Amino acid sequence: MKRLLLLMIMAAGFSCTPSRKMAGIPAADRALADSVLAFGLDHEAVYSLLDTLKPISSLKLLWYPIAKDSTMAEGDVQVVKDLAVLDKIDQYQRLCRSLSRGDWQFVLIPFNMTSKQQRSMEIYVVRKARFAAVLREHAAFFGQWGFTAASDPAVVLTAIEFERQPDRYRAYGYLFGYPPYAVDFFVESTLKTEADPAKKLVPRDFFQVPVFAGKSGYFTYAMPKGHQPGAQDSTLYNKAVQTLERYKNMRPQYISKGGFRATALWMDWNGSKPRK
Repeated sequence: MKRLLLLMIMAAGFSCTPSRKMAGIPAADRALADSVLAFGLDHEAVYSLLDTLKPISSLKLLWYPIAKDSTMAEGDVQVVKDLAVLDKIDQYQRLCRSLSRGDWQFVLIPFNMTSKQQRSMEIYVVRKARFAAVLREHAAFFGQWGFTAASDPAVVLTAIEFERQPDRYRAYGYLFGYPPYAVDFFVESTLKTEADPAKKLVPRDFFQVPVFAGKSGYFTYAMPKGHQPGAQDSTLYNKAVQTLERYKNMRPQYISKGGFRATALWMDWNGSKPRK
């Protein structure tokens, strides 16, 4: 009888674990949370979700028919033709709010560019302490908008998205965790192309940091053609590989018949003592 009672207590404890891990996330949004975080963990957002190498990372790109079409004028009141589409966007906004905790802030930012009636938007995960450190380190650049280390990431990212390309690229370059020399090169290349659109793309090589989904094409930045990676690149690469290997070892423990319990992995990882 005692053994049966013990087994029942243990079973009850295990059954409560998922709900505790998903605390603060509405039941209707939990599958969506796992889907969004699973993609992020398998791609470059792993270095924001499980590490601080990237102050911000992209999590999910969305497209919705909410932008003006060619028949509409500036200032028109009736723009969104199907208001039901806003319900789906609202679910993602709600998810960002419920996932945000501690050093992580999740934000949904609309893109400036539109195509016909489609507007793209992106969910980003922000490591707030690193984000603030970048704004502090590059205060002479971010200060032109009045941004400081205390600025809300959602405000910063929205304003930057609607700036012209050179400033936009420099801001994103710093915030996505690329080395300053790579940011300089990309901005300077953009300015050369703008000055003479007939010129070919400035020759370049690429530095690739691996992720679970593949060894190249994800956490990638451009560098001058023939440039030899230096200490900064090597340090970034080695730290990333350590995190990635630990993630690869931990990931199978969160695969079940129900799928990849990505939210639980993220919370468990960050509930433990941080690595030195």
